Amino acid sequence: MLPAVLWLLAACSGSEGVIEDFRNEGHGVFVLCEGNYQSGNSTLSYYDPQTRQVENGIFQRANDRRLGDTGQGITVSGDAAYIAVENSGIVWKLDTGTFRVRGQLTASDTEHMVNPRYVHLVSEHKAYVTDLYSPYITVFDPVTMQATGSISTGQPTTYGYSSTEQVVQWGTRVYTNCWCYSRQILVIDTEQDLVVDSITLPTSWQPKRMVVDSDARLWVITDGGYGSEAGSFGDNIPHLYRIDLATQTIESDWAMDSDEASVELALDPTGKTLYIVNNDIYRMSTSDSHPPVRPFIEAPTDSNGTRHKLYGISVDPSSGDIYVADAVDYSQSGVVYRYSPDGELADQFRVGINPNGFAFK
Repeated sequence: MLPAVLWLLAACSGSEGVIEDFRNEGHGVFVLCEGNYQSGNSTLSYYDPQTRQVENGIFQRANDRRLGDTGQGITVSGDAAYIAVENSGIVWKLDTGTFRVRGQLTASDTEHMVNPRYVHLVSEHKAYVTDLYSPYITVFDPVTMQATGSISTGQPTTYGYSSTEQVVQWGTRVYTNCWCYSRQILVIDTEQDLVVDSITLPTSWQPKRMVVDSDARLWVITDGGYGSEAGSFGDNIPHLYRIDLATQTIESDWAMDSDEASVELALDPTGKTLYIVNNDIYRMSTSDSHPPVRPFIEAPTDSNGTRHKLYGISVDPSSGDIYVADAVDYSQSGVVYRYSPDGELADQFRVGINPNGFAFK
C-alpha cells in the first residue's frame, strides 16, 4: 500500500513541521472522521483492503496542517479527493496518491458558501457544494478550485438553517435533500444550474440520506425531526420513501422503528440491494414490498449492553464489501467494520473520532 515513508522535515513521527511522503497506488478506502464540533480535530484515514493496513491522520501527516473543524463529506473522482469541512468553511482538493493538497475553496472565495456539507462532481469542470446555513448551492470548477456561480435554493431560513445536503444524479438532473426543519427534495437542472422542481415528503421531516437504485428510483430516509429545537416539530419517527424519478411520484412510504437519529442508506454495486442503518443494519431488495423486520447485522454493544452508535455506511463498488462506521460514544476513536456481502466480519480497525463517511479509490 504505502512503501517507505520519507521524512522531508526531520524529527519524530507526529511532530509539528514534519511532512511524510506517501506513494499510494491501487485500490483503497478513505475514511473521513468529523471529530468533535468546534474542536478542530477532524482527521482522514486510508485503508488498504488487500493488506489490511490502515494509516490514520494522513491529511496532517502529508501536509503539516490540520484538516479542520467538522469534516462532513468526501468525494473521490479520478486522482482527486474533495473534502468539505463544514465549520472551517473550506473544501480541500487532495491527490489520492500522495494525500497532498492540490487546491482549496474557502468561504471567503465565494459569494454564498458558509458551511459546506457535500461535494458532487457534475462534469470535468463543474461541481456543486451544498451548505448547512446558506440558501445557495455553490458552483465551482474542480480543476481550478475557483467558484463559478451559485444556485438559489429558495429555501426559507428556520432557526438559522437553510440546508441542502447530499446530491445524487439521474441523467441531467440532480436531487438534493433539504435536511434541517424541512421535508423538501430539490430537483436541479445541471445544464441551467437552476432549481426546476421539488418533491415534498408528505408524512415525515428532515430527509437525511438518499440513493438512486438501478431502476431509477430515489430512496430517501428521514430522521423524523429528531433533536429539533422546536418543541412541536416532527415526531422523531424515521420514514423510508421510494420515489419513481420518471414521474416523481412516491411509490412507498414506510414508518421505521427507531430511537436514534443516525439513520443511513447505501446500495450494493448492482443497485438492487439496499442497506439501512437504523440502530442495527438491515438489508432488503429494492423490489421488496416492505422493509425487513430482523437485522442483517446487529450493532456492537459494550460491556454494559449499550448499543454502539453506527454513524455511516458505504459499499465498495468493486468488491461489494460493506464498510460501517462506529462512533462508539462520540468521544473516543471510532471503529470501522468491514463485512463481506454475506455479512461476515472480514476486518475491523480504529480510526479518528466520529467516522462518518467513506470514499473508494
